[in-house]
Amino acid sequence: MSMTGNTVGHAALQTSFATMLRAGFRAHGLFFAIVAVYYATVLYFLGSEPLGFLITMLASIALGTVMIVFSTFMARFVTLAVKERPDQPVKAISVDMWSLMSDRRRLAVGLPMIAVLAPFMTIFGEFKAAVPLFSGGFVWDQAFDNLDRWMHFGKLPWEWMQPVMGYAPITFAINFSYNFWFFAMWMVWAAWAFTTRPNVNRTHFFLTFMLLWSIGGSLMAIELSSAGPAFYSRIGLSPDPYAPLMDYLHRANEILPIWALNTQDMLWTGFNGRTVADGISAMPSMHNASSLLFVLTARHLGKWPFRLLAAHCVLIFIGSVHLAWHYAIDAYVGWALTLVLWFAARPLAAWWDSRPAANDLRDVIKSYEVQKATV
Repeated sequence: MSMTGNTVGHAALQTSFATMLRAGFRAHGLFFAIVAVYYATVLYFLGSEPLGFLITMLASIALGTVMIVFSTFMARFVTLAVKERPDQPVKAISVDMWSLMSDRRRLAVGLPMIAVLAPFMTIFGEFKAAVPLFSGGFVWDQAFDNLDRWMHFGKLPWEWMQPVMGYAPITFAINFSYNFWFFAMWMVWAAWAFTTRPNVNRTHFFLTFMLLWSIGGSLMAIELSSAGPAFYSRIGLSPDPYAPLMDYLHRANEILPIWALNTQDMLWTGFNGRTVADGISAMPSMHNASSLLFVLTARHLGKWPFRLLAAHCVLIFIGSVHLAWHYAIDAYVGWALTLVLWFAARPLAAWWDSRPAANDLRDVIKSYEVQKATV
């Protein structure tokens, strides 16, 4: 092919990418509509500072981009190390990452979901910070404490766990796995967002994710406002059945760092207006709810992702109780909500995935692939 032919072919592919990107945004219209309704709800109940919201959203986009790149790198590095074992691992991972990140199909399909996630999680943060304002304070902690004791044969869940978990190295490992939830979330999100073949399973995951966080993380968090075991005495409740657990965590922190304690202190000072960090809400546990969602959707991602995310789900539950973040009932309600929304969202996902916009995106991608093969 001549230089002129190459130039024309390259230009054609450029045009095709622009076409794919437009088709990508149209195909994700349902998710943008959810964000619009979510934001309208914030405006109605809380009002909003447009500049502050924009700054927070841009920060969310920046953080999301870094997390997606890093999470993708981790996932691909493990895949190469375990399965392919190349002779030149640095070169192999560099070529692999460049191939993934320069794939125009992935960008056209994935960038709209980045544009969705940033404002969505920013709105969630606005709601979470306002939970005690809506409900007049944290009013359900004693009830959940009593319910936990009743459901677990007269003892609190942390008391059942303590003989096994009550060692600093184990607590440190549990805290590490609990913090890994952020990477797990971004790995699953990136795996679905940047697939080259949008399908109903992908739509199903994103739809359930957004419904879960807006209904569970906002509406139910307001109606069932609670602070969690770590803050039991700080919100004025006494006697505090979690004081021995907190004493143990502080002793363990003298041996190995238990990051949950610093985060809990940061959230409490933020709640009292002394830092920018805010947002205390225990019920339902979104860590546990979303971890189960990852397991449900991992069936479509492969055998090993499913096994790893199932183990991760168990560790998140243990960590949420052992680190005093949640009552066990927070996890049970979160799991129940996840299952309800998972099954309820499937018909809507199937309907949306059959709409012309979704079909157009797949057609444009297929056309691009054919075009690229002939250039």
